[in-house]
Amino acid sequence: MARVRVANLSKRFGQTEAVTSVHLEAKDHEFLVLVGPSGCGKTTILRMIAGLEEPTAGDIYIGDRRVNDVSPKDRDIAMVFQNYALYPHMTVYDNMAFSLRLSKLPREQIEAGVHEAARMLGIDELLDRRPGQLSGGQRQRVAVGRAVVREPAVFLMDEPLSNLDAKLRIQTRAELIKLHQRLGITTVYVTHDQVEAMTMGDRIAVMRHGEVQQCDSPQAIFDRPINRFVAGFIGSPPMNFIDATLLEEDGALFVTAPDLRLRLPHAMAEDEGVRRRLGDPVVFGIRPTDIHDASLPGPVSPADGNTLNTVVEVVEPMGAESMVYLRAGDHSLVASLDSATRAEEGRPLDVLLNMDKCHLFDAQSEETIV
Repeated sequence: MARVRVANLSKRFGQTEAVTSVHLEAKDHEFLVLVGPSGCGKTTILRMIAGLEEPTAGDIYIGDRRVNDVSPKDRDIAMVFQNYALYPHMTVYDNMAFSLRLSKLPREQIEAGVHEAARMLGIDELLDRRPGQLSGGQRQRVAVGRAVVREPAVFLMDEPLSNLDAKLRIQTRAELIKLHQRLGITTVYVTHDQVEAMTMGDRIAVMRHGEVQQCDSPQAIFDRPINRFVAGFIGSPPMNFIDATLLEEDGALFVTAPDLRLRLPHAMAEDEGVRRRLGDPVVFGIRPTDIHDASLPGPVSPADGNTLNTVVEVVEPMGAESMVYLRAGDHSLVASLDSATRAEEGRPLDVLLNMDKCHLFDAQSEETIV
């Protein structure tokens, strides 16, 4: 096993800066997820680690070895691609054994390795089939098996679940987590799906415009996003944002906007960074799960500055919860309410905001204030 580290890594394609001065480390045995929208540079970083792209600047280390000038086959990595990249004319067995044969391993060792990986992934009965005879999920497991059988120091995975349907994606996601727990191989995993990132990663690196915005544990990023972009990208449905102003009334601090007056909790109101922005424009953020139907018992009690009078625009029943789209004056909000809610489209609904869970962002820099 080995850690993976990139230092000051950059990549230009002509005049386009795809990756800008990235510093990242996947620790030994860690599952590190690179997540971000399309075009943010995450796959380019993965391909540079694999040796499929040459960096414009910076260094790549696998273990303690600098590998910038090492060919891909000598980096002791295995890559799983989005499109599986299986040889269609070969059987599953031959696809999995291909790299081992190139390494001129003994036939008995190849056979034992392929069968062990196939048993681990539940595809041992598929070894005589060709890729065209397999379902999408089976092909994905073969692609993973081809990587596993090499026993590499590092796994690199480029959106390996994006071609699967929703149910199969959840199932295969769990299989990959169990596989990592069993093998403990350092893994760098690329996805645009923040749910995958939250459920799979030991740590997440959120990327935007070729730069790492924040790298931390999934819960830390969810609870303490470093800026508005991270706050809006991580979480489903995404965080609600409202342009507002900070005002002080009788010693209390309020977030105010037309048809909106919300009181900040005491700890937040005492924060020096917050008080310095009195009278300034800010962005108020609240997650859908922190908005509650005032008519139902819940974690928040009605109080001065935590209640909103809204009108229901859309109700999406989801079983245990309902996604409810609300309007408060000119402000649109999404709330994840208990399924017992009596919210009806076109009808008024009073909601309570858990102000202890709210966020404030600088209106200009979009950096987190608190």
